[in-house]
Amino acid sequence: MLPNFIICGTQKGGTTTLYHFLRSHPEIYMPHVKEIHFFDLNFHKGIEWYKKFFTYSKYKSYKAIGEATPLYMYLREVPERIHYYLPSVKLIFILRHPVDRAYSHYWHEIRLGYEYLSFRNAILCEQKRLKTGHIFNLQHYSYLDRGKYIEQLRRFLKYFSRDQILIVFNKELKITPVLVMKRIFEFLEVNTKHVDPMWFRKRYNVGRSPRSWYLQRLYYRLKVRNGNTWLIKAISKLNLRKGYPPMDHVTRRCLINFFRPYNEELELFLNKRLPWWNK
Repeated sequence: MLPNFIICGTQKGGTTTLYHFLRSHPEIYMPHVKEIHFFDLNFHKGIEWYKKFFTYSKYKSYKAIGEATPLYMYLREVPERIHYYLPSVKLIFILRHPVDRAYSHYWHEIRLGYEYLSFRNAILCEQKRLKTGHIFNLQHYSYLDRGKYIEQLRRFLKYFSRDQILIVFNKELKITPVLVMKRIFEFLEVNTKHVDPMWFRKRYNVGRSPRSWYLQRLYYRLKVRNGNTWLIKAISKLNLRKGYPPMDHVTRRCLINFFRPYNEELELFLNKRLPWWNK
């Protein structure tokens, strides 16, 4: 067995929430490992390695089998790789306000210890970092580039038909989870009446920022040197707090203007207005 659907992205767009919501459905199977990374980081391991996540006989009773790896949406080589092995697969994309996504991505890298620049300087250095073509930089420092959603969707449309693709929005999933999940269930051809009470009670992958940048960098150095031991994890956990510092208003306005042409193209493609992305 191989997946008949994939959540391809976007990173920091709500893929973790969507993954857990889908796993609650009795007709849907998704592995305990959320991000398998076969079509990007682990492609060299071969299709037999990938099959191990889906080959148990009990899964034959499921109508929908899927996985969620948000890096798939961003890397150029992924659509062709997916199409080669899974030409009939259904693809789900969950999109978030590109400025909010970039800011969340930045603090995610701060938390991991990979980023050491201010948000403004990280944005100014982004193109230089990405031009190296190094997979590490593409994965961790693509704050603005990942928000050009229309460019990434067009890469998938070279290989997949429009009816194989479903696009939903993070904001709508938060406000009207039942309606959004019903659309997804219809797309996956499973029972559309399923509702899980946990959709309204639990938040997944809540954003956090460090109290001390020095301690967070120390955590990263210790993790690289000694592995992610319980003591090193404890240092990081104690240093983190929920939420992020507010973004500078001037920076936010500049980024909204930066993304405007990409958002307008996306609106035309979807035939849907996204007015909350202009604020």
